[in-house]
Amino acid sequence: MEANLAGGTVAKSERSFPYANWGPWAAILGVLAALAVGIFLSTPALIVGAQEGKIEARLPPSFTGATSFDKGDATAIAVDPASSRLYADHEDEVRVFGARGAEIPGAKIEGLEDSHGLAVGPLGRTLLVSEAGPGRIVSFATAGAKAGSAVGVIDAKGLPRALSRFEPERLAVFPGRFGALFAIDTGDDQVLRLDSAGKFSGRLEVGASPAGSFDFGVNDNDVAVQSVHGARGYGDTYVLSGKGDGTVWAFSPSRRFLWELKPGSGDEFAALTVDSAGDLWIAEPGGDAYEYGSSPGGHVAPTRTGRKIEAGDEVSAIAFSGGHLFVARELDNSLDTLGNVLSQIATALGFLLVPMALAAIKGAKGPREIGRRLGLRAFRPAALKWMGLTVVLYLAFNVFYSAVITEPHQQDIAKGFGAIPVQILLIVVAAPVTEEICFRGMLFGGLREKLPRIAAALICGLIFGALHAITGITAVPPLIVFGFLLALLYERTGSIVPGMLLHILNNIVALSSQ
Repeated sequence: MEANLAGGTVAKSERSFPYANWGPWAAILGVLAALAVGIFLSTPALIVGAQEGKIEARLPPSFTGATSFDKGDATAIAVDPASSRLYADHEDEVRVFGARGAEIPGAKIEGLEDSHGLAVGPLGRTLLVSEAGPGRIVSFATAGAKAGSAVGVIDAKGLPRALSRFEPERLAVFPGRFGALFAIDTGDDQVLRLDSAGKFSGRLEVGASPAGSFDFGVNDNDVAVQSVHGARGYGDTYVLSGKGDGTVWAFSPSRRFLWELKPGSGDEFAALTVDSAGDLWIAEPGGDAYEYGSSPGGHVAPTRTGRKIEAGDEVSAIAFSGGHLFVARELDNSLDTLGNVLSQIATALGFLLVPMALAAIKGAKGPREIGRRLGLRAFRPAALKWMGLTVVLYLAFNVFYSAVITEPHQQDIAKGFGAIPVQILLIVVAAPVTEEICFRGMLFGGLREKLPRIAAALICGLIFGALHAITGITAVPPLIVFGFLLALLYERTGSIVPGMLLHILNNIVALSSQ
C-alpha cells in the first residue's frame, strides 16, 4: 500500500479475484431469482404463442401445404382406406373424421381408459383400440347396426400365463382374410402377434439383435407393417422402441429378426410408418420425417434415401393414406415461433438483469463497475493458451464420453426461433453472453468468496449442466464439464470474456450441426 500524502490516509490496492462480494448463498439465490424473473417475463409468450395439439394432412406432391383439424394431443392415429375415415386416439375417447377432415360426432367412441393405440381391423370392419391401464384391446364395429359398439375384447385371459402383465400400447395390422394384429405390450416388453380372430399366435423375437431384448419403458413407441403388394419386404414388421434415443427393429413375416437401426448423431426417432410404395418413413420429434431405402436381401439396416418431409414440431404419430401424410402433433403447452422467441429473450434478460441488480445492491456504482464485478474485464494475450487448453480438455472429454458412455443428444431448439438471423442472435450471441454473466460472473464469483477453486467450479458446472437437462439428459455431463472448465478459465484469466468467446464458438458448432 502507498501513503496518500494529500489526504493522510492509506489507499487500498485494487482487489484481486474474486471480484464479487456477495458470497455463495447470494450467488445461488441469484440463479434461482434469474430463473424466476425469466419465467415471469415469459408470461406474454404463453399468452400470444401457446399452441394446441392438432392433426395435419400434408398434401402431395411436396407435402409442404397442409390442412389441420382436431384439437388436443392425439396419441395415435389410424386411417381406413376403404371409408377414408381417420381415427384419432385421445386416451379417453376416439374421434372420427371424414374424408375432408370434418369430425363425425356420432361416430365418436367414448368412455375409454388409458388408450394409446389404434388400428383398423384386418378385414376393415372393426376399429381396434388398446387400453394399457385395464390391459385389453377392444374391437369396435365401424359399420352397420352395431357401429360404435364393442364387439370383442382381447385381454390377459386369452394370452399365455407369461404375459400376465399385458399392457397394450401401439397397434399395427397386416390386412386381409388371413391378416394379423401386432401389439406392443409394454408391461411384458414384448410385441405380440394375434391372428384375425384375435387369438395369440406368437411374438416377435428380438434376441438375435445386438440389444437382445425390447425396452419400451414409459416413452412413446410405435409399430408398422409393410402391406404393399409387390414391394420388397412385403409383410415385414417394423418396431420402434422408445421415443428419442430409441431403436427400430425389422422382422420378417415369419417373425424372424432382420436388422436393428439406431438414430445417427444428433438424430432422434419419434414415429414410423410405411407409404403406399412400401417404403419406411421415420419421423423425428422435431418434425422432419425421413425415407429409408430397402436393404439388399432385407438383412441390413436401411439408410436414408435423401427424401424428407417437414412434418412440423412435436410429432407423435404419422400415417400415409390416399397419397396424403397425416401427422399428429403434441403441441399442448408448447409455443409457436413468436412465443419461443419471446421466451428465449425473457430467459436471457433474467440471466442479465439479476446479476446486475445483485452487483448494484452490493455496492457497485454504475454500469462500468457492475460489469467489472461480474468479470467483464479485458484479458491479456496469455489467456489464449488457457483458452486453447480448455478446448482440448473439453473435446477430450466429449470423445471419451461418446465412445465409452453414450453419444450426447440435445434437442434442436433452433427451429423454434424461425429465421436463421434470429437463431444466430438468440443462440450464438444472447445465450452465451448472458449465461456467462450469470453462471460464471455471478455464481462462480460468489462461490469463490468462501469456497476453494475446484469446489466452486464443480458446483458451478453442476448447476449449469442441470439447468440444461430439459434439452436432453444425455448432454448434461458434457455441459457440466464445460461449465466447470469455463469457471476455471475465468479464474485463470480474470475475465469472463474468454469463456464467452468459447461459449459462442461452442454454440456456433452446435447450431451448424443441426
